[in-house]
Amino acid sequence: MPSLGDSIAEARELLSLLDAKITAAEAEYSRRGQAEVDGFATMATFVRHRCRTTLVESRRLARRAARLATWPELGEAWRAGRLTGAQVDLACAVVPERHVERFAATIDDTIHALRPLTAHQTGIVLRRWVSQADDFAQREATEAGIEPTEAVPERELSASRTLDDELVVRGSFDPDAAATIEKALTAATRDDAPGERRTPKQRRADALLAVCEGYLAGLVNPDGNRRTERLTVTADIVALYRAWLKAVGVVTAGDLQRFLANRPGLGELDRGLFLEAFKGGGGVATTLDGNLVTDALVAAVASGGAMELLLTAGNRLLNLGRSSRTFSLAQRRAVLARDGGCRGCGADPSKCDIHHVVPWEEGGCTDIDNAVALCRRCHHMLHRHRWHDRIEPDGTYTLVLEDGTTRTTRPPGLDDQLPRLPVATTAEAARLPNEPPRGRRPGCDCPCSEHRSPAEEAEHQHHRRIVLERCRRELCPRL
Repeated sequence: MPSLGDSIAEARELLSLLDAKITAAEAEYSRRGQAEVDGFATMATFVRHRCRTTLVESRRLARRAARLATWPELGEAWRAGRLTGAQVDLACAVVPERHVERFAATIDDTIHALRPLTAHQTGIVLRRWVSQADDFAQREATEAGIEPTEAVPERELSASRTLDDELVVRGSFDPDAAATIEKALTAATRDDAPGERRTPKQRRADALLAVCEGYLAGLVNPDGNRRTERLTVTADIVALYRAWLKAVGVVTAGDLQRFLANRPGLGELDRGLFLEAFKGGGGVATTLDGNLVTDALVAAVASGGAMELLLTAGNRLLNLGRSSRTFSLAQRRAVLARDGGCRGCGADPSKCDIHHVVPWEEGGCTDIDNAVALCRRCHHMLHRHRWHDRIEPDGTYTLVLEDGTTRTTRPPGLDDQLPRLPVATTAEAARLPNEPPRGRRPGCDCPCSEHRSPAEEAEHQHHRRIVLERCRRELCPRL
């Protein structure tokens, strides 16, 4: 095969099609329970021994086969080219076991919504769907008089000694725990000493040891020196209101009505934000690295946690003008929250510099509108090769190389315009106090009470735009 970009892309497409057909056979094999008939305890055991895969890979393939046995439409969309293999793998990995049937209820509409999205965008909308599905499941249980079971964080850790007295550690952690652990390891990682050459795994092992040593030292000497690096959680203002509702126990639409009725002093802005939050607006909160965290962690940080909460609503600017040559720490965190990492190659935020798009020497200001995150390598290449770049007010960044090639990227925050996947639910729809229940659309046999007439939907969207615009104009300057 020629080593050309087009040839590689075509071969990868053929490989994905073959993988789709193999997965269809695996799904049918799993659905019929044929692995046990062939003498294997589970589908994962069959894949590991007969197909000679690793333990991790066998579990992934078995999970995907089981999911597609329940969602045959998803596998058909993959084979027909309407979805990519990466999108299917994301759906099988992100949707938890507790929501498999709920996901299947609207899978045709979901496939239509996912079709034009990239793998990155697909991951975002799927995680939003899971968050909203959890909310609906809790509301349905409460409305049915069932005590909702609290989800136990999916984290586990094994640490055992081997025969040669080494400690082998293996574990998995939920997103909130992962965010804290990753930040602690990053903060504790030191540079290689002169003449020292360590692998990334060795650096992380040394960092874990440093964290443990620091904790033990803190028990003896609580006033000892501590590293001051912080974990920053980025959340839209609506996501913060949603976290507040969960913190005070607002689960059902009735709870929301009583919550708002007991607070007559709330203004129209706050009421609109609480209503938008109850409906699942505001997306999901993330760390600067772009990894999601739950509303529980947002509520903990907002109520005085040890971490930092960076609120966003549109583009909140922190500018220094010409008063400073270097960007402040607050500006750096704001730019990293907007860009999510290097805008040249996608490197992690911890490896990024903040670059003046219009150079300081040429009159450029130390403002977020004039800043972009670039890793050290991309930053040096831009100056060394004298590439040209520009940034738009919404964060869209354009880089022009020496040969005239243009690369344009949009910040991940602009993915808020991505579609929301439908969530099947029987929970009561949210409404403001004294607002009459919404009726069904004429001629609709669907039992869901969320359907509105075209006039009602237009009025709802108009009210939503007014609320969010007032939030950006009035509330953000006070944050």
